[in-house]
Amino acid sequence: MLTYTLRKLGHTVFVALGVRRPRPRRLLAATSLLTSLAGPAAAQPGVELTIASPADATTMDPGRSTQVLTVNYFANLYDTLTRWDGSLKLQPGLAPARKALNDTTWEVTLRPDVKFHDGTPLTAEDVKATYERNIVPGRTVVTAGFATIEAVQALDPTTLRLITKKPDPLMPVRMAQMGGYIYPARFASEEGNKELARKPVGSGAYKFVEWVKDDRLIMEVNREWWDWGGKPAPVERIIWKPIPDDFARLSALKRGEVDIITNVPPDQMKTVRTLTAPATRTVTFWINTTQPPLNNKRVRQALHYAVDVPSIVRNLYAGQGKPFSGGLADTDFGYNPALKPYPYDPGRARKLLGEAGQSAGFDVTLYAGRGTMVNDKQLLEALADMWSKVGVRARVEMMEMVQRQKMNNERTLPPHGLMLINPQSTLLDADGSVWRLFHPNGFGGKYWVGSQPGQRFHDLMEQARHTLDARARKASYTEATQILHEEKPWLELFQEVVVYGVSKRVSFKPRPDYRLIVAEMTAGGR
Repeated sequence: MLTYTLRKLGHTVFVALGVRRPRPRRLLAATSLLTSLAGPAAAQPGVELTIASPADATTMDPGRSTQVLTVNYFANLYDTLTRWDGSLKLQPGLAPARKALNDTTWEVTLRPDVKFHDGTPLTAEDVKATYERNIVPGRTVVTAGFATIEAVQALDPTTLRLITKKPDPLMPVRMAQMGGYIYPARFASEEGNKELARKPVGSGAYKFVEWVKDDRLIMEVNREWWDWGGKPAPVERIIWKPIPDDFARLSALKRGEVDIITNVPPDQMKTVRTLTAPATRTVTFWINTTQPPLNNKRVRQALHYAVDVPSIVRNLYAGQGKPFSGGLADTDFGYNPALKPYPYDPGRARKLLGEAGQSAGFDVTLYAGRGTMVNDKQLLEALADMWSKVGVRARVEMMEMVQRQKMNNERTLPPHGLMLINPQSTLLDADGSVWRLFHPNGFGGKYWVGSQPGQRFHDLMEQARHTLDARARKASYTEATQILHEEKPWLELFQEVVVYGVSKRVSFKPRPDYRLIVAEMTAGGR
């Protein structure tokens, strides 16, 4: 049995694996740099994993979602040019080689003979089409992460060039970020997007079989995957099954119907086997700061002083959470350890509200998608209760995940609204977290004036984005995180912990980035 010590604090995400095979076989995930595939993988007959989470997928189009539950499907269906391994070290993916020709030009070499699940070859034209779609504002939800790219050139089937507007020191890690999953060029059109959202075609370790909304998503092994390296695939078939109720998922694990569950109720964690790891994800809320009173930073500061974050972490998340401030998890380059979370101080909150002319209080609405995280509704209710003590009247509104995604993607959070998000860094750098989110084209870019050109925060982040000197970038990030700490353009609560409830038949090392990659797991027989 694998055991891991809980080191970081936060939230719980788990999966359910129903495994059937006669004897355990060790799974080794290949991370070769320049080696070619040794041959097709022979999956173990009859081995089946059932992965249960609190909500269904919202789309199969990797350009249309960065929600962690849905991104887990992408990570098994598609490949990226580079990729993070389980220790968050960058490794080659579809591109075994890359080089900077000058400050603004990267030449990338693709693996030869890689095929999509439909049998068509993966070429530089497919990468070009995927990236070009991502850099057009409005075509995807990941544009902010690709905004440094000026042009993509396909030189031949296995060679392309990425030309950036200015120097971009993070281009190699951008190739691994959300939205960087490669699909056939024909799906990059408007009509192709619609087909991809329903019937995905990637080049990943597993291929799409069936999606019955709110019931099951089925994948089967891609024996031609380039990274099997001649080794057997760990499972033949994956069933992803949404089970919205936390205790129903827990019961399914205990009955042996599933082997990994997400969102384990914290007070039940001792009743099942768990695997944990530090997380790159934080618990925050968008705040629409475009209108009074939330456009006043003293009001936003008051909301923070009125929240007892340590109590929330202790009582709702079994102590698994690390209060934070400044926008960044401590796994990101740019993290500023000098910034301390606001203490719980209702008296100071009332004073700030008085200074802002809000002594009589005001009304807000707290929004969340069901299944965003464990105890999400209870979290919103706890916030509403704490704020009521300083005169802030909060209404709780829970949404289906598809409604939550629509609100997030279309940037339609109403005035006086706050929405639960739990973003993770895509680059392990401030550019892939706060700037991906607060960039003018990002999910929160329209909610805060500080995101706009000419504002100090905007200019610092853009300066850092194009600075090759790491020390200068760090200095820009230090000042930018100080601005976030003081302005509080969003509600900052705590950094999470990855926790999975698993059966004894399954072993894997939980990833800090919340990815559930079946090719990295080992499954035993019943």
